[in-house]
Amino acid sequence: MKVIQSAALSVVLAAGLAGCTDSGPAPGPQQQGPTVEPAPGVPSSAGPVTLRGQFQSQGAVTAGTVTIHVTKAGAVLQLENLATGTGDDLRLMLSPGTLVPGTGGSAELSSTKLIELGPLTGAGQRVEMDAARWAALREPIRSVVIYDYAGKTALGTANLQED
Repeated sequence: MKVIQSAALSVVLAAGLAGCTDSGPAPGPQQQGPTVEPAPGVPSSAGPVTLRGQFQSQGAVTAGTVTIHVTKAGAVLQLENLATGTGDDLRLMLSPGTLVPGTGGSAELSSTKLIELGPLTGAGQRVEMDAARWAALREPIRSVVIYDYAGKTALGTANLQED
């Protein structure tokens, strides 16, 4: 009787093991790696993008133009003929917001988020941003702001439009 039980056990084990072979991954949808989206404002293969805007006054009379040339290599911001009020600590800022009519008739930014580029140094200032710095901006840039950091006041803003 032991021989029959032993033989039967061997047959059961052999059949069970035959069904346990690895035949590779189970069929189903293919898994893909993460997709990498181009950063906001960074053109794909379509070519470079140019953004332009005219400054509008807010906390001080402000005039001039700004141009941002965006390529795969990064972005170059150029101020031209900028004139604005004085302040103890004027900074050049980027914003995902735009200048819109606010309550009481005054203009205000549609976003409170400001990304500092550095101090305002002149009427014809140029700021270069490499591709990594430009790509680090998580939202599209829709305006450039002259900001009095000491007074916590936007002196003027230029809404950007694509050429």
